Amino acid sequence: MTKNDIEEVFAAQTKNVQALEQAWRHINKAINSAYSCDQESTAETHTRLLAQVYCAFAEAVFSKIIHTPDALTPEEIAQVKTKGKRNIVEAWKRCVELALKKVEGKNSGHVANTKKKIFSLIDLYIYDPSLLRNKIAHGQWEIALNSNNTKVNADLTGKIQSLTVVDLYRSKEAFQSLFRIVEDIIESPNKAHQRDYWVHITEFETSQKKMATWTIENKISGLKKKKQNAVLAKQQSKAKM
Repeated sequence: MTKNDIEEVFAAQTKNVQALEQAWRHINKAINSAYSCDQESTAETHTRLLAQVYCAFAEAVFSKIIHTPDALTPEEIAQVKTKGKRNIVEAWKRCVELALKKVEGKNSGHVANTKKKIFSLIDLYIYDPSLLRNKIAHGQWEIALNSNNTKVNADLTGKIQSLTVVDLYRSKEAFQSLFRIVEDIIESPNKAHQRDYWVHITEFETSQKKMATWTIENKISGLKKKKQNAVLAKQQSKAKM
């Protein structure tokens, strides 16, 4: 790839990410509306669609990251893409390894500790969610098959059938936190990364701890209560006229 090729892909993926963010908001709004009206079947169908949008979003974001202008070389980008054809987790890790080479103070222990921490986050928040999203993206909306499509995968089937919009919120928040950390290393390894790394880590862990208490039942209850309050307020407004 030439420098112009890299810049063109980065610009294209930036627009794709923005479009997918908009799609996420539209579908999320449809899910909220369905749950507030007791249309659970509709909400569940839209949840599968949201999972597909998330899958596309994650792929577009990763492509955008590795094509950041004046960051990875064409040869390094090719290395990451080669890894990605076999395993998206290994692609993320290779991207991080290459980016960390540009961080100063390699003997301080910071790079080794950062690599270990980010790799653990990739294992937690890229691997398992990617398996689930890929099954849904390949048409396995209710029943998941094994990698060779020769048998039913009972474990992933259970996860697909229990998938909720709350799970997707949590996954997307984790993914975006990881994305911001890696983006800083690639774009500004010796300024933004050095300055904001622990801030991002702290915010990430705090957010995940908070979201771990969220449930789909509480979300549905809150949506219905919000709708009831809106109806009541409208009735009271009419009564005063």
